[in-house]
Amino acid sequence: MTGLFSRGELRVYLENRVRSCLNLLENMPEDEVLARSTDDIVSQLVQAAQMEPLRIGDEAIDGGVVETKVDHYDVFDRTVYKVPGLRIHAVFEYSGDADLLYYTPSTRLLTSFEAEVRNGTITVHVTQTGSTPNAAATKQAIDREIGSIRTMAGHVRTDVERFHRSLDGQFRPAVERRKKFLQERRDLAGALGFPLKKRTDAPAPVPLKRKAVGVQRTASKPVRQPYKDEWALTEAQYEDAIQVITSAMLSMERTPSVVVGKDEEELRDYILVMLNGTFQGTATGETFVKNGKTDILVRVEDRHVFVGECKWWKGAKALGAAVDQLLGYLPWRDEKAALIVFIDNKDASAVFDKVEEAVKAHGAFKRAGKAAADRTKRRNFILGHPEDSEREIQLAVLFAVLPKVEAA
Repeated sequence: MTGLFSRGELRVYLENRVRSCLNLLENMPEDEVLARSTDDIVSQLVQAAQMEPLRIGDEAIDGGVVETKVDHYDVFDRTVYKVPGLRIHAVFEYSGDADLLYYTPSTRLLTSFEAEVRNGTITVHVTQTGSTPNAAATKQAIDREIGSIRTMAGHVRTDVERFHRSLDGQFRPAVERRKKFLQERRDLAGALGFPLKKRTDAPAPVPLKRKAVGVQRTASKPVRQPYKDEWALTEAQYEDAIQVITSAMLSMERTPSVVVGKDEEELRDYILVMLNGTFQGTATGETFVKNGKTDILVRVEDRHVFVGECKWWKGAKALGAAVDQLLGYLPWRDEKAALIVFIDNKDASAVFDKVEEAVKAHGAFKRAGKAAADRTKRRNFILGHPEDSEREIQLAVLFAVLPKVEAA
């Protein structure tokens, strides 16, 4: 027989699991920390810390009765005697982590618990005096024993579920701090900085304050390859570019005569004018350049750190092909892209969700990104490469509702 829920506080046991997982993070190779996304590392730590809650079967799956000597207390002479009796046991199945049977939850019953625990079963024992079993009394005694254990298992389950909900909030800041520390140590002076300066020769055609856009180091290679610092737009710079594109698309919607009858390439050029009217590189007058018919690029040496693709909505299949094209330009993880979708104003309201469904149906889709303030203007997604789930691309899908054909 083993004492249950008596080894110590469950709270302390769970806190130790978190500490053990944080030690895993600290001992993780630096290249692995930098090469993998924060979400992937957090997910690994969460899975390592989680425990399967306890659940005990409703009915006994086995049992037995043996003759024995049992203690009998005589109330008259206040003495305990050994008398003939029966020892009855009942076997119940349980699921969950066995360790959870031994630690005291925050809510508890003020009693002791003993049972045999082995191979997914819990066996409880009760005794009766006399040589003839009392079936009703036996069932009540067994129900009482296993019922108390079930109650404690329920309290444990509540604590474990609360613990699970807290894990992301405990691990994510630790992972972000670790990645930031390692990157800053490798790049104290921002050696790979690629500053872009504000233009002074033309007014910005969108209502934005001019800002300098640069790139900074970020993890690029999957964990199976040695880590290598690569160029990438920062999150703030990416949002600056998206805001300029969004403003340009809004101006198209408000003055459709400017863009009526334009094809994807001509609409792309209009957006490029807005982008390069706001941002300027140190080496060339244009930071955002065109490549092919519809895409917008920020290129550093032979590396694309931003890709925007312009497409009229022509159905899910065509949109999936556009996502394929973006993936072809951005082969590594932690990259940033924009898919600019022009929608015929005759069927705009039906298209927004269809676009989202098409992206989610793509083989590269990993999860939805952060919620946008206006889902008729923007939706965010995280894509991964089908051959390497650790490579991630941040995709903003932007919508503009425009007349597609020239007015008569």
